[in-house]
Amino acid sequence: MSILTIYNVKIRKSALRDLVELRDWLCTVMSREGAHCYITNMQNEVQSLSIYADLYHPSTMADIRQYHPKARRMVSHNKRWVYIFHIENNTVIVDRVRPSKMITK
Repeated sequence: MSILTIYNVKIRKSALRDLVELRDWLCTVMSREGAHCYITNMQNEVQSLSIYADLYHPSTMADIRQYHPKARRMVSHNKRWVYIFHIENNTVIVDRVRPSKMITK
């Protein structure tokens, strides 16, 4: 029986900037409350990596590995966003949040 690893989740400034820019853009196309809800759901997905990070293997895609040699990716529930992260010891570090359409190779 394997032991479940619970990771700490750290969000790099670059990923935080991605979320802030997304929130600002969302406020132009939907209500402020809607944008807040959307970002809150994304933050919850990022926090789920504390439990599920091990399910994602290091990527072989150049678009992902440019952020870290052992970068992994988790696709958002609506498939529009990719959370790019890596694991260091007991910490998941989220490097970027990118539109899934930008991940092609």
